[in-house]
Amino acid sequence: MRVRSHAAGQPARTALAIPPVPFERTPESFVMRLLRPLIERAIGSRRHHGNPVPAMMQSPELPYARLIAAFGDSPIAPALARALNDMLASPHLSRRCKLLMFAVVSRGLPCEVCEVELTRVLQREGLDAATVNRLLTHLDGPELDALERRLMSYARETLWYQPAALQRQTRELREHLSTEQLVEAVGVAALANGICRMAAVVMDEPA
Repeated sequence: MRVRSHAAGQPARTALAIPPVPFERTPESFVMRLLRPLIERAIGSRRHHGNPVPAMMQSPELPYARLIAAFGDSPIAPALARALNDMLASPHLSRRCKLLMFAVVSRGLPCEVCEVELTRVLQREGLDAATVNRLLTHLDGPELDALERRLMSYARETLWYQPAALQRQTRELREHLSTEQLVEAVGVAALANGICRMAAVVMDEPA
């Protein structure tokens, strides 16, 4: 997840405190400026207009099916579907844990339509609507395991963050998560923030 320090003169940082500035400045390097005309010519020779993508059949178990359908035959639709499917299929965090992180983001924005959709999906994970509402209100409950509790709180902190505080909280997670789980948690939080904000604009009312 990319974050930027509010302090004057401070470089950009990610939640994992990896400075992206050297990578961002690569296109402006002396060598890249020399190569730019050749690169532009090579890219231009392969440029073509995209073709419509056939409408995708959405599984009722996939959250944000309405958001994906809203993009019709745009290439955005399959890209969103792949991102969500791959995120849910990844084995490092449980499906329920990732959906709960998404739900926390939807509550915190807030995005009512997102929360309604995620509540429906979480019911298939064994949590009824009243339980989901209580968990999102308190970020705690006997239904949660220790990892879900930590990552729901972490997801809440990614909404309106201060960079230094978010990096500190990310470092604290390293004591409780494997490297794979930590990277996945950061990715899920970033995806949740992006998709929930997109859905709040595109899906203006619950189905």
